[in-house]
Amino acid sequence: MKTLILLLACVPALIQADFAWSYKCGDDSVCKRVPLAETNGDYIPLPKCRLTCKTGGTLWPYPTGNVRIGSSVISVNVDNFKIEAARTPRLQEAVAVFKKQFKPFTALGDASQVTVQFQISDETSDLSLKTDESYRLWIQTHNGKVIVVITALTFQGGRHGLETLSQLIQCEDQSCYMSTDVLINDAPKYPWRGVLLDTSRNYFSLETIKKVIDGLSAAKLNTFHWHITDTHSFPFYSKRRPRMTEWGAYSPEQIYTDEDIKDVVHYADVRGVRVLPELDAPAHSGNGYQWGEEEGLGKLAVCVNRDPWEKYCVEPPCGQMNLANPNLYDVVEDIYRDMLDSFTGSAFHIGGDEVNFNCWNTTQEITDYMAKNQIPRTEEGFMELWNEYQVEALARFKKANGGKLKDMILWTSHMTEPQFLHYLDPNIYTVQYWESSTNKQLPNLVKQGFQVIMSNYDDLYLDCGFGAWVGEGNNWCSPYKGWQKIYMNDPKKYLAAQGVTDPSLWSKVVGGEAALWTEQAGDQNAMTKIFPRAYALAERYWSDPTTGWFAAEPRLVYFNSVMEKQRSIYGNSLKPEWCVQSQGICKLN
Repeated sequence: MKTLILLLACVPALIQADFAWSYKCGDDSVCKRVPLAETNGDYIPLPKCRLTCKTGGTLWPYPTGNVRIGSSVISVNVDNFKIEAARTPRLQEAVAVFKKQFKPFTALGDASQVTVQFQISDETSDLSLKTDESYRLWIQTHNGKVIVVITALTFQGGRHGLETLSQLIQCEDQSCYMSTDVLINDAPKYPWRGVLLDTSRNYFSLETIKKVIDGLSAAKLNTFHWHITDTHSFPFYSKRRPRMTEWGAYSPEQIYTDEDIKDVVHYADVRGVRVLPELDAPAHSGNGYQWGEEEGLGKLAVCVNRDPWEKYCVEPPCGQMNLANPNLYDVVEDIYRDMLDSFTGSAFHIGGDEVNFNCWNTTQEITDYMAKNQIPRTEEGFMELWNEYQVEALARFKKANGGKLKDMILWTSHMTEPQFLHYLDPNIYTVQYWESSTNKQLPNLVKQGFQVIMSNYDDLYLDCGFGAWVGEGNNWCSPYKGWQKIYMNDPKKYLAAQGVTDPSLWSKVVGGEAALWTEQAGDQNAMTKIFPRAYALAERYWSDPTTGWFAAEPRLVYFNSVMEKQRSIYGNSLKPEWCVQSQGICKLN
C-alpha cells in the first residue's frame, strides 16, 4: 500500500517530466504548441500562456469597455484569498460559489496574499430591465501582495466582476495562474440575455436545471426562462389548486413544489440569474385542467388530447382554455398567486402563442357563448374572444400581485400581427419574438413602441436540426442552428434589412433568448443541446460584437474547454482537443 501511495504521488511529476511539449506565444499573439526545447526545457502550461499571449484571450463574453491586461502572472491558491467588504449573505454566498470552483486545484501558489475588495453600492439590488450591471475590475501587485478591487453599483455588476476575475484565473493539474496587472471596465449592451428550458414536454431534474444555471452564470447570461407548463404536463404544484398536478403531472415524483422552486430561484439569484416563470395560455393548456367538472366548475379546457391533433393544435397533445367558462378565471388567478409566491423577480411571462381557432370553433360550449354574446365566428370574432381572456387574465394577475403588474411578457402570435396589435398596450407588454428574422412583425413591433426579446426560430431555437418526432425526416425548423449562426444574431441587422435604420427603434430590442423546446431533450442531453451555443448568445447580447464569429472562435473553443475542465459544465465539444491546444490551425483559410 505504501508503495502504491508513493507511485501515485509521483505521477504528476513523471507526466510533466516526460511531456515533450510546451506552449509559447507567437508573433501573431497565438499560443503555439511547441517542443519543450523551444521554451528552454521549461514546461509552460496552456492556461498560463493564454493569460499572457493575447489581451483577453481567456475572457467570454469579451468586455465592452477598456481592457488592459499585463504580462505578469503568478500561481495562486484561490481558497486562501482574503475577502473584504462582502457585507451581505448574498454576496458572501456568491464569493463561496467563486471559491468552490477552484477547490480541486490545491497547489499552494506563489503569492503571499491575494485580497479581493468589493466596492458595491447596493448588494441587495433586484434584477430588472433597468438594473445597472456594469463593473470595474482592477488588479495590482504591491510588495508581493496582490490587491483585487471590484467596483459596481449593484450586486449583479459586482458578481459579473467576480466572474471575470474567475476567467483571469486559469488552472491545469493542481495549479492555478492569475493575471496580476489588470484594469477592465465592462457593461452589457443588452439588459436581457437568457435561455428558455421547457420542462413540460419532458421533466427535468433540479440537478440539471441548476447545472444549466451554472452555465448561464459563467457567461453572464442573466435569465433562466422556465417554461414550466404546457399542454403535455402541468408539473408546477399549485397549493391553491393541487388537482392541477394530480391530473397534469407525469407522475407523483415529477412535480416542482414551492420549496423546489424557491431553491432554484435562490440558487440562480446568487449567480446573477433571474428565473422567469411562464404560464402558457390560453393555448398550450390541456393536461392538468381536466378536473373542473368533478369539482362542479365545468370544463376548464377544451380539445384536450383530441385527435386527429392536426386539426386542433400545432403538435400533440391538444388543449386550449375554455373561455366560455367564467370559473376558469378563478383558477387562473389562484395559479398566478401560487406562482407569485414561489417566483420572485420583476418579470412574468403569460404565454399567448399558437391559438387554434378551429378548436374553439368545433366546441359547442364556445360557439354557444359566442352566439349569446353576438360574437361572429370569424377571424375577427375569435380575436375578440381571445382578447376577452387577455384583458381578464391581466386583471386577475394584477389582483393576485397586490394591485401591481410586473414586466409582462408574451409571445408573438396572431395577436401581435399588425391588424390585431391594437389589443395590446406597449406600455404593459414586452413581446418575445419567435417568428423568422424576415417576418414583417419585427419592424412593426418596434415602430409601434413595443420592447422586443429576440428568439427568432431561424437562429435561436436549439431543438432544430434533429429527426422528426412525428413522422419522418427532419423536424420542422431544421437545419441545426450552429453557434456561428447564433453569434451573428444581430437584431440591428435584421431591422435594417426591413428598412428600420433609426437607432432609437433598434433600442426597442432589449435582448435575446435561445430556446430549448424539449420534445427530444431530457436530463441526458440538455446540456449538450444548450452549451456551448448559449455562450455564443452571451457574447452577442453582452458585447454586441462588430466582428464576425471567425475572430471569436479561438476564444470560444478555449472557453468551452475551460468550462468542462474547471467547472464540469459538459456541453458539446467544438473541436478535437488537438485543436484546442493548437490555436489558429483548425480553420478554413
